[in-house]
Amino acid sequence: MQNDQHHLSLGPLRLQVDPTRAKTYALETGGDGLSAPLAYPAVWLAEPKLLEIIQDLCRSQDVIPVHESQSFFYTLELALGESYDLYVLLKHETEPSRLIIEATIKTTTNKLVATIETILRLVPHDIMKEKA
Repeated sequence: MQNDQHHLSLGPLRLQVDPTRAKTYALETGGDGLSAPLAYPAVWLAEPKLLEIIQDLCRSQDVIPVHESQSFFYTLELALGESYDLYVLLKHETEPSRLIIEATIKTTTNKLVATIETILRLVPHDIMKEKA
């Protein structure tokens, strides 16, 4: 089975672990709010430059992104208030139709902090309408 793939690289995107946002996210997900949750980088998916690309892809194909999986592998802990560089590789697969987001987080001095993979299944709107 052949899998047609399209790739797009972004970055570095300089982002910060906002202490207030991290605390809120931690408390909402059962954490103590004293440190950045391991899944905190997931909030960076809503960064305008990245979100716009995902939304454009979904609109152009008339699909809805459905969360399939996500993994985080850390070599260093995220620090509240610190800035990091996020490098993103977007891979669009057609069989099955999905968007794979591979991200690398580095310190501003280029030390590896974490690697992340998020997989979004791209489900056609018409299938979602039939199930509603």
